[in-house]
Amino acid sequence: MPRPLQYDRVLCGAVLALMFFGILMVFSATAGGPMASLRYVIKQLVAVAVGLAAMRWLMYFDYQQLRRQKTVIVALGVTVILLVVALALGETANTHRFIPVGNLFSIQPSEIAKLALILFLAFYLESRTEQIDDWRTLGGAALIVGVLCALVLGGRDLGTAFSLVVLAGAVFWFAGLPVRYFAAAGLLGLPLLGLAIWIEPYRVKRFFIFLNPESDPLGAGFQILQSEIAVGTGGLLGQGLMQGRQKMRFLPEAHTDFIFAVIGEEAGLIGGCLIALAFAVILWRGLSTALRAPDRFGCYLAGGLTAMIVCQAMLNLGVVLAMLPTKGLPLPFISYGGTAMVTALAAAGVLLNVSQHRT
Repeated sequence: MPRPLQYDRVLCGAVLALMFFGILMVFSATAGGPMASLRYVIKQLVAVAVGLAAMRWLMYFDYQQLRRQKTVIVALGVTVILLVVALALGETANTHRFIPVGNLFSIQPSEIAKLALILFLAFYLESRTEQIDDWRTLGGAALIVGVLCALVLGGRDLGTAFSLVVLAGAVFWFAGLPVRYFAAAGLLGLPLLGLAIWIEPYRVKRFFIFLNPESDPLGAGFQILQSEIAVGTGGLLGQGLMQGRQKMRFLPEAHTDFIFAVIGEEAGLIGGCLIALAFAVILWRGLSTALRAPDRFGCYLAGGLTAMIVCQAMLNLGVVLAMLPTKGLPLPFISYGGTAMVTALAAAGVLLNVSQHRT
């Protein structure tokens, strides 16, 4: 008699705990009075509802159907179309990252691109594992990664483009690509990263401000300095929920990219460590799921999705703690943002699906 399938409850618990805590922190982080907070929370709850529905469905969906060529082509095609539409229609703060849907919601195709890239690479590399270091294999993957990165960079989103490269590297690592290729990619990628920074004056300024934010405390260095103040004043136990001050018109993007600074101020070092611990649990259980997957496709898929969640969390924490230059990357499951929340929960759903089939 076959054993009943059971998803990883520890992994699921970590995801849901972060999500519910995120709703609470979005309410706390939105300055401007209770009604303003309520407006943000309602929109976040809508995204959570959609994301949970997707997560629930993908948990029990036969993930083997995702390895169909038609599914992969459709996913990539839709993603490319959405990225092109965002370039043509969407404009927010001189960027082209969002597609407006009415006056209330918008879609961020670059978040969807992460899922599409992982799905493609898992499908593409499954049948090419024995030829993983063949230049035709590497060239085909590089073409897709390059197209997606170019479209994302066209929307002036270097942070997400960098994330796509990291995700591709993670899937190739699970596929067993020799280390020398990663070293070569790093040597090639660093000049390209430098060029991407150099061609945009605001990125050059942001990089040098990262090195010395005190040089412009009321201008370009203001956000990171306010973030450091918020985290620093939290102490061990924090100021208490709703008691933080930096979010009150001092810390820009307090409810989105810099929500961890609010957590640090209101929940203190202990609260921040608990958040980091939850992502460590996701890393642990996600790697376990990938390494014990019943097939290569499941391994690459689970490994890429784990990297998507954990690497983005690490990048976000690095920015908030002034360890990395400022980038527009949300904290998974916690930051305010509809598309980011839905895609993160969808990724968790597929990861939980694969976890049911661990050997």
